[in-house]
Amino acid sequence: MTLTSIKTTTLFAFIAVSVILVGLFPFLPLPEESTGFLVFLGRFHPLLLHFPIVLVLLALIAEGLIVYQVKTLKTAIPNLSFLISPLLISALVSVLITAIGGYFLYRSGEYQGDLVRTHLWGGVLLVLTLNGAAFFYWHSKNGEIKREHRLYQACLLAANGLVIFTSHMGGSLTHGKDFLTEHMPSFQTLKPAPVEQKKTEELLVFQDLILPIFEDKCQSCHNEYKLKGGLQMTSFASLQKGGKTEKPLFIANNPSESELYHRITLLDGDDDKMPPQEKAPLNEDEISLIKWWITSGAIEDMMLGTEPPDSITTLLQGFLPKLYQSERLKMRQGEELEELAKELAEFGKDIGLVIELDPEYPGFFGVSMEIPPATINNQTVNNLMPYATLFSKFSLPGAEIDDDALFEIGKMSNLRALYLPNTCIKGEGLIYLKNLSLLESINLSNSCLSNDGILNLIQLPEIKTVYVWGSKADTLMLQALRKNLPEMKILEEEGAYY
Repeated sequence: MTLTSIKTTTLFAFIAVSVILVGLFPFLPLPEESTGFLVFLGRFHPLLLHFPIVLVLLALIAEGLIVYQVKTLKTAIPNLSFLISPLLISALVSVLITAIGGYFLYRSGEYQGDLVRTHLWGGVLLVLTLNGAAFFYWHSKNGEIKREHRLYQACLLAANGLVIFTSHMGGSLTHGKDFLTEHMPSFQTLKPAPVEQKKTEELLVFQDLILPIFEDKCQSCHNEYKLKGGLQMTSFASLQKGGKTEKPLFIANNPSESELYHRITLLDGDDDKMPPQEKAPLNEDEISLIKWWITSGAIEDMMLGTEPPDSITTLLQGFLPKLYQSERLKMRQGEELEELAKELAEFGKDIGLVIELDPEYPGFFGVSMEIPPATINNQTVNNLMPYATLFSKFSLPGAEIDDDALFEIGKMSNLRALYLPNTCIKGEGLIYLKNLSLLESINLSNSCLSNDGILNLIQLPEIKTVYVWGSKADTLMLQALRKNLPEMKILEEEGAYY
């Protein structure tokens, strides 16, 4: 057997193994829990994916120049032909390694939902198509424009299309679905006008009353990126799908048989009670409202109407002010700022925080701890949500908060600086900050930030400065991140507390 035939056999064997291995990824069962070394490897997926993107694109550019030389310059043997083989081989190896890393990350359960599933399929199809391009290329090594060579060119072109598609899906996972189109001029003109306050009788019971309860008490563990028990609670449709127990979350007119009502009414201390003991529980009014909605048919577009039961009318007196608060704030931004500042100062005092105007960013507010500090926890952060868009700086050093609090902080769309030193933040919740396009600085010094958690900084490329002194992230991880995030200053310093 000649050296050439050995190389060809090895290449085709690699293609076969690659196609079979990656082709199985979408059909393999996911584990209940996935931790350890495979998750560690999966976290490197965002670092690796740039290699196949560049190599596949370079292969297409080289092929395009070769076609130009053949057709325009009438060159029999284009002088760029020698580039194709090494580019294809490098692309095959890098795309396989990247796909395997992405699959490990997918198995970890950190990203779930239709978007990540589509991203997975895009990566699988990219591997298959690129292997097809390599297979047909080595069947037409002489460069003549025949059937195999045309198939190679078609596969290479399709692979580049899949690179764009899969990259867009990955970007949507880390930056939001409208990341590419958010700032297009044509889209800016289509932004809806501020929502007018609805009349009470026109309120949608699920959308306007029930869903905000889930947002406050449930969604930090049941959102599109973090599905505890396989359950997502961000929409009516996701609730209908239920979770891993496969029990219906609600049965129309029958709250006693509805898993949702059953879980929220279990006795304290029961392992199945929701929210769990360490989270803020639903109060009696919230439970009563959910029970009434299920008893009334659990209809998505059910309106409150003009004559709800007296018991519901009474408990709504506590719900409606909070519901309308956010809408009033939208209209009041830029107006009555002094009055708003007094309102926020009083509100902050009630929950143990100092909320005052931020002189650096006029019209916005900074949040900080009292001296001496009060007990601040995840529920305290949750209490700030009606005012979420008003904060430019947020400082809770030493607060009793964890990564679930980052889910709420991720809604503070105008946040510029975040100070969370001496907290129990491990870093797994950093992904919730991905849509904070104005956020420039994070202080996580002396926190519980781990090696796995700090890798989520890759999802926040616009952050300019991160303080990690005294965290659990080791030197090798910090060096790797600095290499791959050259625009981000990752400082082993204590940093400011605001």
